[in-house]
Amino acid sequence: MLHTIIRRLSLCLLVLLCSCGETENEYDTSNACFFTFDTQLHNTSIIRHALNPLASGIFVLVTTEMKSGVVAVNAELNDGKTHEQTLVTTARENYVSYVLGAANGLIIGYSSLGNGLYAFDRQCPNCVHDFALYKYPLAWSNNGQWLECNNCKRKYDLNNNGFINEGEKGLKLTRYHAYYDGTVLTVKN
Repeated sequence: MLHTIIRRLSLCLLVLLCSCGETENEYDTSNACFFTFDTQLHNTSIIRHALNPLASGIFVLVTTEMKSGVVAVNAELNDGKTHEQTLVTTARENYVSYVLGAANGLIIGYSSLGNGLYAFDRQCPNCVHDFALYKYPLAWSNNGQWLECNNCKRKYDLNNNGFINEGEKGLKLTRYHAYYDGTVLTVKN
């Protein structure tokens, strides 16, 4: 009887330990990431389009830059052709410091497989350790459903949790927590 109880407890502990390990690795904490964007305050059709769960498979690349002393949020749809720039000028937003992962870029959108809202780093996770400076931002591939690294030639599937679809085995895309309440998008680690 005691032997059976110990065996069951051991099995439960093993299951808990294994499941905790999987969730810890799902989201990156090694690169700083914080981005928040009010879609009602800024009428950006590109970012809103990618945040529509009914438009799954649509992704947007978000980057930031300083433009005349103001933060500019750049958005590019995964068609590689549609671009938009929004200047962040409200007092509330000027207090926010944006950090968009390892390569100043986030890929955001809903999976066409029904896996929820994704936010990936635009830096190739398998080339990030090659140099202290991050020089391998990913580019759209396969009609914007994949990202490709021009260095290692790996192709990552945006709809399938960022796993490698073509190329050598390695790490999947770096993922961050993403929340959208219908008004404010927040991506962080």
